[in-house]
Amino acid sequence: MKILFISRPDNFSQPGGDSIHLDYTIRYLRKLGVECDIWRGENIAVQEYDLLHFFNISRPSAILPLLKSKHPPLICSSIYIDYQKSDLYGNKYRKFISNGLGPHAMEYLKTLARSFKFKTEKLPLSYVMEGQAASIQEVLNHCSHLIGASEAELEIIAQDFDIDSLKKSVIPLGIEHLPPIKYIVEKKGVICVARLEPLKNQLRIIEACQLINQPLKLVGKHSRAHLSYYEACKEAASPSVTFYGHKNHEETAVFMAKSKVHVLASHYETTGLASLEALAAGCQIVVNEHPIQKEIFGDRAHYCHSHSPESIAEAIRAASEDIRDHRSWAEEKFSWKKKALALQKIYAQVLST
Repeated sequence: MKILFISRPDNFSQPGGDSIHLDYTIRYLRKLGVECDIWRGENIAVQEYDLLHFFNISRPSAILPLLKSKHPPLICSSIYIDYQKSDLYGNKYRKFISNGLGPHAMEYLKTLARSFKFKTEKLPLSYVMEGQAASIQEVLNHCSHLIGASEAELEIIAQDFDIDSLKKSVIPLGIEHLPPIKYIVEKKGVICVARLEPLKNQLRIIEACQLINQPLKLVGKHSRAHLSYYEACKEAASPSVTFYGHKNHEETAVFMAKSKVHVLASHYETTGLASLEALAAGCQIVVNEHPIQKEIFGDRAHYCHSHSPESIAEAIRAASEDIRDHRSWAEEKFSWKKKALALQKIYAQVLST
């Protein structure tokens, strides 16, 4: 079985949770003997592959060139991001565009801007002519099987796109990419591991921690498209807020192991890989009060309204007093090995039909 993986063009120059998702899916599939390659935009004979597997339908322009002619069956891992709340609570320009033209128009403009400014993404003419929403639907029309990380995520996609006839599966992510680390009983402080950008909402996390005099560690570098947001976070931060920049898996694991609470009060997350990592490291977690998060974490998380520093602060306070240990649950439920086994079965089903 030979699989060609396709992802956003800047997956490795601007890594995020979806980069880890792609990397460790491939690693564990290879352990099962599945041959995997990653398409990096070069000319390629797709007919040499048994299947195409696309990550991140929010970036449809990445795969459209491979769908112009006859191709192997397509599987999609959705990783569908809804930026609307981030835009509505962001600057006035984004709010105006999102309110007036809708969230897909805003994503279309951002894609054009990335292509023009950073030169990392050569946009196919079909994307430029059809736009964001129509391009996502085009990808889904070619898709044989859609994979999400939660039922709630698939339901959100179904609200915007026609996926009734698609076969769909929910497969949780994994946590084996974090190295084993000794459990630290005396944990203290609050940490947020995420790229600094409006979607991740660090500015309100800073405000929340300052409301309750909690020191805060921010791990992650700023997005190149959001330098002004990073500067706003720096300006708002008191001396009790420390910016550590990007850290590797080993360093991140140590930070989490020492911290009592991990906050990922994003406006939207398909899972929130950092929240899984934090649970595995023995942290209590604070996440956005959203159907996806509630389905994934149940009563093992503390929930907040992402637009309210007061709500985030209250959730942090409650998490700081929580003495439960969810490490075993996280290790049992979230596994790249189990994900690879589930994908192998889906590949075989698609090929058999």
